[in-house]
Amino acid sequence: MIKEAAMAKHARIVKRIEHKMDVAQAKKLRAEKLLSKIEASMIPAGPDYDQETITDEERVMFRRVGLRMKAYLPLGIRGVFDGVIENMHLHWKHRELVKLISKQKTLAFVEDTARLLEFESGGILVAIERVPKGYALIYYRGKNYRRPISIRPRNLLTKAKALKRSVAMQRHEALSQHISDLEGAIEQMKNQIDASHDGKNDNMVRQNEEYIDSEDEDEDDEAESDWEDEDEDDDSEDDEAEA
Repeated sequence: MIKEAAMAKHARIVKRIEHKMDVAQAKKLRAEKLLSKIEASMIPAGPDYDQETITDEERVMFRRVGLRMKAYLPLGIRGVFDGVIENMHLHWKHRELVKLISKQKTLAFVEDTARLLEFESGGILVAIERVPKGYALIYYRGKNYRRPISIRPRNLLTKAKALKRSVAMQRHEALSQHISDLEGAIEQMKNQIDASHDGKNDNMVRQNEEYIDSEDEDEDDEAESDWEDEDEDDDSEDDEAEA
């Protein structure tokens, strides 16, 4: 009877974890749909093969001058959107160089952002340097620079949509990690069902129950934040429609 009760307890825990994984997968699918919907309105520019080049001496000089510049443009969680390109052209109106500070921690993401900024702005990427505030991206406007008629590109996301995209990407990444943890917990519990139910296994069951309870509280908080985010998104879309 004790063995049957322990097996039934394990089965209930596995069923609860599987239910939580189904909920997480549904949320992940919704985040993917939102990401695809937002990114559909973004058409990034391709490389310009007729772009002006600079010599190694000029690159070293521009890098030295750019790192000494106090004025810079911050790149936050929104990433690259139309307002960033507009500010770059406004800086180039008074000086030849512009410096941007990216808060991204991975160098590969910083390089992708740097190339996108180079294609969209038409400037020349001078250097990517590690600084205390993050990564510094230095751009030279070019000797034959001509300010475009529209300095705010229409093919990029707006500031509001860029924030939505960033939140959706963070949510998708967190849900993917959460699903991976749940799959590991299910595999562990199924292995325990086939094993003998001694005191050690009972302790592991209690640990899994505490993990599930904590995840239930986090899920309730996330659900409330999801409803708040959706309400804010609807309000912002109404405001944009009225504008």
